[in-house]
Amino acid sequence: MDKLFANKWFVRFISLAFAVMLYLIVNMDPTVNNAGVGPDGEDQTYTIEDVNIKPEYNQEEYAITNMTENADVTLSGSQTAIMLFRLSRSDSYELYLDLQDLGAGTHNVQVSHRDFPTDLEVTPSPEYATVTLEEREETTFPLETQILNEEQNEEFSFGNPTVSPEEVTVSGAGTVIEQIDRVVAQVDVSEADGDVNGNFPIVALDAEGNELDVNTEPQEASVELSADAPSKEVPVNVERTGSLNTDAAISEVIASDEEVTIYGSEEAVQNTDSINAALDLNEVDESGTYELDVQLPEGIQRTNPEDLSASVTVAGEEQATLENVPISIVNLPSGASTSWVAPSSGQMDVQIYGEAGALEGVSAEDITLEALWGGSGSSNEESYTLPVEASGPEGIQVSPARDDVEVSLQQEENDEETEEETEEETEPESEAPDEEQDENTGEPEESGQNDGDGGSSDQDEPTEDAENGSGSNEQDTETNPQTDTGDTEEDGAGDTEETPAENEEEAPAEENNETDGEQQ
Repeated sequence: MDKLFANKWFVRFISLAFAVMLYLIVNMDPTVNNAGVGPDGEDQTYTIEDVNIKPEYNQEEYAITNMTENADVTLSGSQTAIMLFRLSRSDSYELYLDLQDLGAGTHNVQVSHRDFPTDLEVTPSPEYATVTLEEREETTFPLETQILNEEQNEEFSFGNPTVSPEEVTVSGAGTVIEQIDRVVAQVDVSEADGDVNGNFPIVALDAEGNELDVNTEPQEASVELSADAPSKEVPVNVERTGSLNTDAAISEVIASDEEVTIYGSEEAVQNTDSINAALDLNEVDESGTYELDVQLPEGIQRTNPEDLSASVTVAGEEQATLENVPISIVNLPSGASTSWVAPSSGQMDVQIYGEAGALEGVSAEDITLEALWGGSGSSNEESYTLPVEASGPEGIQVSPARDDVEVSLQQEENDEETEEETEEETEPESEAPDEEQDENTGEPEESGQNDGDGGSSDQDEPTEDAENGSGSNEQDTETNPQTDTGDTEEDGAGDTEETPAENEEEAPAEENNETDGEQQ
């Protein structure tokens, strides 16, 4: 014995054993009832919760439509027996219902147990379970394909399903069979990256899409789906970003593909007319092939081909300055106009670059400067800043003096209001010419009377008529302003129209009288 205690490994083993025992005693499960632990050796209890109840019945003839599925189990026994049960961590025990001798109907059956330690008392709770048995029915349904989570796959749409077998046998309780609306093979395509081909589970669904508890034969089906991504061919626009060094110029850029096929959501594909691919001029120092940065619009997932490049030809460079190139504003809102803030002239100078001889004959008329209206800001802002895009003949680089311009916005409604106010102010003045016309109309008549005094007596009657007519018009002209505005306009207009007519008829008569007098 002394030799054993002198062995350090033996001492370590004993120490470990005592440590484990002390640990287990201190960390006893709180569900254990420790009442009665003491010198008298009374039993302890330990509870296991939610133990599954297994039904045992004739599955070929009956189906279960309702049953108590779980129960708690209370174990009673000595502290040692309970501790050994917990340490064994055995899952071989079970609760079950013996339904072998029962027929169709609802039954209250005692919950039985097996494979628990014999030195422990086992008490299920509840001790009895309710179970309903129905005679099993069997029928055949056509098999459909149900596509799940297609909205999560933005790249493809799926169709043309092929499923095998075309029919399945479904068995279960009669009341459940009656609820079946359709039997489907469920295919989840949320992460599919192309055509789908595989085996998928078969389930029976009611009219609301809920899964029913029935058996199907077979339990899986073979399904094929074709992935059809909305697509179309669009041209490639090569955009140049950055700048070349001062000793070089690009004479030619040829994209590896002038058109690509785009794939994406149906709406995005329909709204996309071209794809932009950027050429970084900072990386171009000599002629060669350079990768393009493809810029995909929102909703476009990919292109075919996915990678684009461009063949770039670099040549010696000349440069020139073109002054006062006009700037045009594009995409301006309907009914709006602008005035320039900066540059105030609506023009700017540009630098043009190209290979030797390419700049010859290039003038300001060959350069296009467009300020792009983006609709940002509000009409209350004093000015808008618009980016400027410059373009020129092929092989010519255009560098404007500034990258953006400032304009102020005028709405057409304000101009219309100003015109209406101007018309209202000028309307009273329009009456004056009518009065002057009436007065002027009278003056020639008086003139005719004076001419008649030097003629024969035949001129007296026309002269009196002219005087009467003139007096009438003058009286109307003087009294009209005292009446209402509407009446004045109507009466004045009527008198004014009649007087010239009478004068035109009388004037020839006066002239004839004067002629007759001279002849006499």
